[in-house]
Amino acid sequence: MPHLKKQLKITKLFRKGATNKHPEGCDELQEEVQKLEQKLQEKQNELFQIQRNNCRKKASFPKSKETPFVKPQKIVLTSSVETLKRNLELMSMLTGVEVQSYVADDHCCVVFHMQHEASSIVKHGLRIDMHSDGNEISKSTMPLGFNLKAVVEEFDKITRPRCLGAIRRALVAYYDRLQQYEALKELVRTEADLFKLLDGSHIEISFSAQSHEEEEDEHIQVTLMLDYRVYDIRPKTYCFKENELPEGVSEVLRQQCSVFKKKPLRKAFKEAFMNDVGPYRLVRQFGLRREEQQQKRPKRFRPNKNNYNNDDTFLPEDCTDQSDAEHYSE
Repeated sequence: MPHLKKQLKITKLFRKGATNKHPEGCDELQEEVQKLEQKLQEKQNELFQIQRNNCRKKASFPKSKETPFVKPQKIVLTSSVETLKRNLELMSMLTGVEVQSYVADDHCCVVFHMQHEASSIVKHGLRIDMHSDGNEISKSTMPLGFNLKAVVEEFDKITRPRCLGAIRRALVAYYDRLQQYEALKELVRTEADLFKLLDGSHIEISFSAQSHEEEEDEHIQVTLMLDYRVYDIRPKTYCFKENELPEGVSEVLRQQCSVFKKKPLRKAFKEAFMNDVGPYRLVRQFGLRREEQQQKRPKRFRPNKNNYNNDDTFLPEDCTDQSDAEHYSE
């Protein structure tokens, strides 16, 4: 019986404990505990991911970082300078004008490259003083007699590209006129007298002419005068000395010389006064003799004694034998 009572007491105690209420504030503590457990779980997951990533990095080989390529400045500068030099050489070849040196407010040196037929390279230069607004030439190497003043006076500044181009064009015309003059001089070396100014702006051709329509006409002395401007390669005007010509002949010759404005000097003179295009032609005093000298003379026959068939040289012994044979036959 005592054991039964004790057992009953224990069950009563349990029943009493089951029916007891939790103290106040316990729910709040439970919520905080749950939150802390949740944060702990999150931190454990983060730690796991970090450890996992570290293991992956150790397993994979480290990748080398690609350094960006930096082009050396020296190579870039050298390439740019060489390209600029080639462009300048090309421009000087095409235009014939090269700025050799330039110093602001001091001077400017310009070189003109000539490209006509010559035995050597021809260049001409100007040194322009920049103190006077670029309109004063301190030094120049222009050819003899070249009228630089006539070209420059048309422009305000010599350093302008149009002015430099005009000087180059005048130089080309200058050499072209001289070449035409030399070609004509070679054509009529003995038949005509030639005179020109240094720059070839005025040329006089004196020669004897005769009308091929009437062979009995006397020779007339003709002096043809050609005038060129500084940029011209064909004569701007042409005329004759009137006091040397009979009446009416000057007009005929003027019409006959119209070809001088279309063709070079040598071709024009040859067509006008040597090809019988017009009524008057050049009297060639030594032309025939010179042509005969140019013809090939017949070669003097020289027998070849080594070949009997080609040898017709007179030999006295052969003649004697032949005469003796004829004498004996008679």
